[in-house]
Formats: sequence, structure tokens, C-alpha cells
Amino acid sequence: MKFKAILAALAAAATIPASASVLYSNNFEANANGFTGAGFLTGTQGYGQVGFGSQMLRNTAAGNPAAASVLNLNLEGAVGDATLKLSFAAIDSWDGSNCCGPDYFNIRVDGTLLYKQNFDTFGAAASDAHLALLSHTNLGFSGWEDQAYNMTFNLGNLAAGAHTIEFFASGNVWQAGDDESWAIDNLSVDGERAAPPADVPEPVSGALLLGGLGAMALVRRRRRA
Repeated sequence: MKFKAILAALAAAATIPASASVLYSNNFEANANGFTGAGFLTGTQGYGQVGFGSQMLRNTAAGNPAAASVLNLNLEGAVGDATLKLSFAAIDSWDGSNCCGPDYFNIRVDGTLLYKQNFDTFGAAASDAHLALLSHTNLGFSGWEDQAYNMTFNLGNLAAGAHTIEFFASGNVWQAGDDESWAIDNLSVDGERAAPPADVPEPVSGALLLGGLGAMALVRRRRRA
């Protein structure tokens, strides 16, 4: 029975369960901590009626690609099955594939493009596995129609250390400014952290544990003799 207890303790010590952890969360009500690059906090206007808070992080930068709003993460340990969630606002005249498009929203993780979608606030709402439409109507800022979505992405496994998640617009006629812009809100990143191993019970720790294993080997030899 003692040997079974030793083996059970070894198995328990070797098993390191994972636990869900929030790696970053911001509803931009007070600050944009963790973000660098383009973007500024602004009131949500009509977006507050469809799940946004009273403030969001808005980016009106021009260019192709336009300057990004960059989330900087620094993980103390490796993370598995990381998930990115956010609310996305396509503000004003996103042109899709009509005369003045395309107008893309992009997400890049550690330099690798994760997502690229052409949005059209004049036509049909965008549809893919990452999107859940919240609204397709005028939500403020101008007389143009807007779109609001919830977005979800699986980021896979993230190693310990620094990571960047860039959010930016692109398109060869991206007009930016008050003509077309975007914003994000309710942003979170979570994942599975490896929990620290449980302490081995004192009676079977260290030298006692090694001694028990030695005793097991001795008993086996005697039985074979």
C-alpha cells in the first residue's frame, strides 16, 4: 500500500493542470493602457446602444496601410489556446467593393496577418466565422450608416515574453479622418496558463521518495529470487 501511495504522489506531482486567465482586458472607459501607436479615446455616441460603453478607442489614421493601434503584451509564462475578443465599429463610409473601395480592417499578431476583411457600410454586412453583427444603421459621427460587430479570434499558443497585436485599416483609396474610421471596445485576451505543480506531500518528498523507490526495486528482486 505504501508503494501505491508513492506512485500516486508521483503522478499527482507530474500532472500540471491549466487554468483560464485573463491576460488583458480594457473597456477604454478610463485609459488605453497597453496600447501604443495611433488612436485616441472618444465617446461612443450611438454605439453605446449596441453594447459599447461610453468610450472607445478610435483610429482615424490615413495611409495604406494606415498607422496601427498596437496592443503590447508581456507574458510571464507560456499560454495555451489564447482568445482575442473585441467589439468593432466601422464608422461612416466604408466602401467595400464599390467605386471607392476596398476598405480593409486588419489584425496582425507578432508581425503575421491574422485577419483581413473588406467592410461595406452601404451594402450587406460582412459575414465570416469571426463576426457577430450588432447593428447596421447610423450610429453617429456623421449622416452615413455605420456597422458594429463583436469579433472573436483564436490566437493559439503564445510563448512567454513580448507580443504585439496590431489593429489597422488599409486600401488603396482608404480616405480616413472623418470620412471613414474605425474603433474598438470591450477588448480582452485570455488563455490557459499552466498552474504551478502541487507540492509533493512531505512523507514522500526528497530523499524519502527516492528511498521508497529503492525499496520497491529491492522487493521486486526478492520476489524473483
